[in-house]
Formats: sequence, C-alpha cells, structure tokens
Amino acid sequence: MKSRDALRVALLVLGICGAAAAPAQTPEPVAEVGENLANAKAALVGMDERHTELETANRDLAEKLRQQEKTNKELNASVTRLTQSLAASQAATRKFSGNLSRRLYRNVSRHVAAMPAVAIPYVGAGVTAAMTGLDIREGCDALRELNEMNRAMQLEPENEAPVCAMQVGPREEIINKVLANWRTAYAVAAAWTNQYEIWLAPEPIPVEPARAIELWTAVFGSLPNPSVRTVTAAPRGPTPPIAPLAPTLPNYPAR
Repeated sequence: MKSRDALRVALLVLGICGAAAAPAQTPEPVAEVGENLANAKAALVGMDERHTELETANRDLAEKLRQQEKTNKELNASVTRLTQSLAASQAATRKFSGNLSRRLYRNVSRHVAAMPAVAIPYVGAGVTAAMTGLDIREGCDALRELNEMNRAMQLEPENEAPVCAMQVGPREEIINKVLANWRTAYAVAAAWTNQYEIWLAPEPIPVEPARAIELWTAVFGSLPNPSVRTVTAAPRGPTPPIAPLAPTLPNYPAR
C-alpha cells in the first residue's frame, strides 16, 4: 500500500508541475491541463484495480499451495501405511509358502516311505493311524498359518475347528471296522480317493482265501481270532470329534 500511495502522489505532483509550468513555456488552454489530470487519475485507478487483482491471485495461489502441501502429507502417510501393510503381507506370505512347501515334502516322503508298512496286515492299521494323526496335526498347523496371513491382509480367517478337532481312533478300532464290514470300508476309501482323480475300482479286487491266509500267516504266524473283537472308544479331547462329510462319487466324463 505504501508504494502504491507514493506512486499516486508522484503522478499528481507531475501533473501539477506540468500544469504550473505550462504558462511559462507554451501557453496551453485550461481544458488541456484538466485533460492531463483526468488521464493521470484514470491511470491511478487502473493501477489500483490491477494491484487488487494481483493481490487476489496471490491469495488464491497461497491457498492452493497450502492445500497441495496438506494433500502431499496425506499421500505420504498413506504410502507409509501401504508400505508397512505390504511388508507385513509379504512376510506372512513368505512364511506360509516356505512352511507349506516343507510340509508337503514331508507328507509325500512320509507316505512313500510308509507304503510297505501300511500294506502289512494288522501292523499297517497302526501305521496308518499314526500317519493320519500327523496329517491332521500338520493340516491344522497349515490352516493356522493361513489365518495368520489372512489377518495380515485384513481378511476374515477360516474356520479351524473342522480340521483341528478331528481325531483318529486306535488301530484296534480300525481293525474291528475292517473285520466287521471290510467291503464298506474299501468303498468309502475308494469314493474319497476317486474325487481327486486317483482312480480306484469301486469294488475291491477279489483275493483267494488261500492267498489271504498265506499273507497273514507270513507276518503273524497264525490267523486272527474272530471272537476277540472289542471296540475301544476313541480318545476325546476338549471338543468332541467332528464326523467327516459323506463321500460322493464324482461324475467322470465318458471316454
């Protein structure tokens, strides 16, 4: 404002001096002097308007700058949060991926190594029960690690109860079920297996009685006593075991 007032005063002084000096040099009409003063005043008004416009534009730019700085701070905070969330998600995914690959290798190696033992009559039932218990425990661990990753990615966790609460009965119970109705036991196992395109015949392969006796006596030396068939109750944990879903035979396309 001080510079604008000084400029206005200077223009007025110049106009007055020009009007005062005009009669000494060249006589000019009074109307021309008034016109010069009017032009000076008009120039001052124009300068005032321009100055006001510049001040308004300057205030607008300053406000935009403040808004831009605020937006930049919000974006930086958002980028920081996203970076932290991505790092946590990557760590959880890396942990789950490494543990899952090792667990799959252990499971496959364990089943391949135990195949001969599982095929031994009576002894194989105990081996199968122990290995199935390990599968349940490692499946529960994998599900818990999956839920850790889900929580890191802000997703709803999966229900762990159907897997972690599952239990395996002792080998005596498995043997008694096979002796009671071995065809049904085979059909249930074949139905579950065939859902994953590992084909087993729906009906078991017939075995000659002489061959069955030969296999059994080769391991135990004597035939089992059918009269000793006591069913041992399965151990219970904090929660009762959850029965598996009934298997359904898949519909394979005709070949």
